[in-house]
Amino acid sequence: MLTDILVNFSHAAVVIIVLLTALWAISVAVKDASLIDIFWGFGFLVVAAVCLYLAHVKTPYLYLLAALPIIWGLRLTLYLGRRNLGHGEDKRYTRMRRRAVQNGMSETAWRLRNLFTIFYGQGLVMMIVSAPVWVAMATGLTGVENNNGSNIVVDGERYWAGIDLLSILGALLWLIGFLFEAIGDWQLARFIRQNKNYDGPIETKPVLDKGLWKYSRHPNYFGNACMWWGIWLVACQAPWGWATIFAPILMTIFLTKISGRDLLEQDLGRRKTYQAYIGRTSSFIPRPPKRSA
Repeated sequence: MLTDILVNFSHAAVVIIVLLTALWAISVAVKDASLIDIFWGFGFLVVAAVCLYLAHVKTPYLYLLAALPIIWGLRLTLYLGRRNLGHGEDKRYTRMRRRAVQNGMSETAWRLRNLFTIFYGQGLVMMIVSAPVWVAMATGLTGVENNNGSNIVVDGERYWAGIDLLSILGALLWLIGFLFEAIGDWQLARFIRQNKNYDGPIETKPVLDKGLWKYSRHPNYFGNACMWWGIWLVACQAPWGWATIFAPILMTIFLTKISGRDLLEQDLGRRKTYQAYIGRTSSFIPRPPKRSA
């Protein structure tokens, strides 16, 4: 069991490192470190695909477990690619580069540092957060025979190949999260298009407070968290899947405290219209907005 887990982890990690190195080389050539943002979802897709490929026996449970991050990763990659490509380097990375140059670091040195801090750093996070996938994909055949007919024979041994109630609940939670993220992203993209010609004061710039954004200031981040908690629940069907609970916890922390909600609202919170939005709308978990006094 431990050997299979290490095989999944090591093979997926090597593929991720190779792809990140190639992506970094492209980012240096085009001077756009924000290409890593587009790769974020695709990296989880790669991990799941590698683990599924390595599975000696592919059962409905393993297909389900692999499909969840693959579908999510594909949607997010296409969405971010369409949104970001052709618009230059994201201002976050531009500010980082300018600060580094002001402190005496050459742009070449800064981009080389990015390989280890930004690109490999995100690769490390990908591998940690995807632990439910590479652990459960390695242990999904429990070796326990079940009388419901969902059995498979491997090397003369009978294994249960079915999907239990916990996996079904996890898949449903993942679906709820997927809809929140996809619909939230679509509503945000439409809002941005509708207001792209706004040229008034930044303090009174319109705020998206319709649709899912009426109930949460970050419904897409909430949906993302739900998906990874759902994937963890599916992983709990396999031995030691429960031990990867650190993965959805870490993803939720990133979405709320590190690179998600709190970071985004550092700038948005200075606007009067957004301050009013904060006063009436939940920061993460959807709930009815507060009524004006």
